[in-house]
Amino acid sequence: MKLVCMGDSLTFGFKMTRKNSWPQIVEEELKIEVKNKGICGNTTGGMLSRFGQDVIDEKPEYVLIMGGSNDLASQLPETIIYSNLATMVYQAYHYRIQPIIGIPMLIIPSMAKQHLNLAGDLKGINKKLVLLRNWILYFGHKQQTEVIDFFDGFYDSVNKKGKEDLYIDGIHPTIEGNRQMAQKVIEIMEKHIT
Repeated sequence: MKLVCMGDSLTFGFKMTRKNSWPQIVEEELKIEVKNKGICGNTTGGMLSRFGQDVIDEKPEYVLIMGGSNDLASQLPETIIYSNLATMVYQAYHYRIQPIIGIPMLIIPSMAKQHLNLAGDLKGINKKLVLLRNWILYFGHKQQTEVIDFFDGFYDSVNKKGKEDLYIDGIHPTIEGNRQMAQKVIEIMEKHIT
């Protein structure tokens, strides 16, 4: 069985050694082939443009698609993100590849400003990430496509903010964050393996 993980730095494993990135943890745990096709800074448009080479040509049984954060940071309209994600899902189905959509996590503005010198309206991006999450949940339900809600695992619903201990810089997950992401993927994939 082969799983391709298509995404941006959240998939690539920013500042992680290869063995600590969640796709690698999934491969080790499940003993299946996992291709990490995460590219730092990639938008959903970039993902869509390489979907043929990085996913279809790989002929996997499954593809996990997660993106949108960089689009929002670049102030691209949400409708373009939705269209790009939907197109990748439809292409996967067309080529008999089972798509799974990942929901990216919130940004922690104070950490992101401190560690990455990010300016701009990070709270506004978070509001749009909530809308993206809602759209993915709705779209996944309508298309009968599985969704992995990474957002939920990184969100402290009591204090209404991201769980700081799971982030290295307010955007990217720590080793423990990657482990938790891997666990969510493993739970979904185990259903298909058995």
